[in-house]
Amino acid sequence: MASAAAAPPPTKYFLLEYKYVPDILEKRGPFRAAHIEGAKKQAEAGKMVLGGAFGESPEGALFVFRDTTAEEVEKFVQADPYVQNGLVPSWKIKPYAVVVGPHA
Repeated sequence: MASAAAAPPPTKYFLLEYKYVPDILEKRGPFRAAHIEGAKKQAEAGKMVLGGAFGESPEGALFVFRDTTAEEVEKFVQADPYVQNGLVPSWKIKPYAVVVGPHA
């Protein structure tokens, strides 16, 4: 009887949700390039799947990380110029289970 190969462990995802200060568009200028560069580095390393702002003003941002740990996501947060300069008064890191989609 042939044995089935063990399935690889599921990809682990995390959501990072930022809440922005109300006047983010007026305040982000001096920090935006470094903020975007930090996110691009995570994407190039294969750790960030996507990221971007949401809401009309915008009110916050959402980033999707994969194959990493909550501690690594926290390191990204702490190094982000938006966080360091008070443009992100709060954030949440949440485990995320992909059920439908190309990476399910």
